[in-house]
Amino acid sequence: MAKRKPNSIAETGMWSDYEYSVVRKKLSNKSAIITSPRELVALFREFADTEMSEALFVVAVGGRNNLLGIHRIYSGTATGTSVRIGELLRSALMMGSVGFALVHNHPSGECDASDEDIRLTADVAKAATLLDVQFLDHLVVGTNGAFTSIRSEKPSMFEDSTLN
Repeated sequence: MAKRKPNSIAETGMWSDYEYSVVRKKLSNKSAIITSPRELVALFREFADTEMSEALFVVAVGGRNNLLGIHRIYSGTATGTSVRIGELLRSALMMGSVGFALVHNHPSGECDASDEDIRLTADVAKAATLLDVQFLDHLVVGTNGAFTSIRSEKPSMFEDSTLN
């Protein structure tokens, strides 16, 4: 009997160091529905009031804005953090989200979006459009519940762009 030919590179033994799998496991019976930026900011208020370094989170939601998960993607310094767009979107996609928001704090307590925050938002919006996942907002959280919604400040960034 003839030996079956391998169907994949992994079956040939040429590339078999890793196996990639995704396991989705419900960790809580809590369910939350996020209906506004203010509700989302409330989840981060204590964190923003006490954290000494900048941190960036991806907040994933389902089709009815039900909270699927919050993933801390980056921790930076007191003045910033370096971000890879692919890592942000990977987190949203791995959580099975229909949409996501970015939330990050400014340890200074100020909630004004920086030029870098605006550039990051524009880049994420373009990438999210390509991957067909809804980018809901990018919130910059200061102290005492103060925040800026970049979607509210620059709504044109969140409009679907067409590919030429």
